[in-house]
Amino acid sequence: MNNVAELLRLIENLLRLGTIAEVDHGAPGERLPAVRVKSGALLTGWLPWANGRAGTTRDWNPPTVGEQVMILSPGGDLANGVAMPSLFQLNHQPPSNAPGKVAREYPDGGLFEYDHANSVLRIHLPGAIEIHAPGGTQWVGGIHHQGNMQREGSYEQSGGGLTHNGKNIGHDHKHSGVQSGSGTTKEPI
Repeated sequence: MNNVAELLRLIENLLRLGTIAEVDHGAPGERLPAVRVKSGALLTGWLPWANGRAGTTRDWNPPTVGEQVMILSPGGDLANGVAMPSLFQLNHQPPSNAPGKVAREYPDGGLFEYDHANSVLRIHLPGAIEIHAPGGTQWVGGIHHQGNMQREGSYEQSGGGLTHNGKNIGHDHKHSGVQSGSGTTKEPI
């Protein structure tokens, strides 16, 4: 065995750049998620990928085929390597280059962007938002709504006015043309 050649191979395998060739999303209770990485002429075996969190708080954001990664192989043994996502490429640009923003873009065009330079959270979705919160939700601040609105359940308002098309329809609204008996009043003033 040529010790120099073996040492050079181990050193070369400590850190390698490559792209995701295959993704196995795993099967709960059976096998963990893993990827195969193409690095030059080499195709690795199945390697785990590094995640943001994997304890009692866990993330799920699997890498995709073609994504550039770095393989970290302790001792130079690729069989014990870990894929470390992710490096930008010309065909996989960042969703923003602004230093005052944190952004995440999805393949369907969805975008979450926090503009901390202006203190604004922007969410652009091609679909819907679902919120399941049995304890309720609380909004502090004004709400501007465009579009249709359907609701179920009671409605309660404390303070402020209530208008419709510029007319007061709140608790203190007045009517003209009040008649006694079975007559009807005119619209609110």
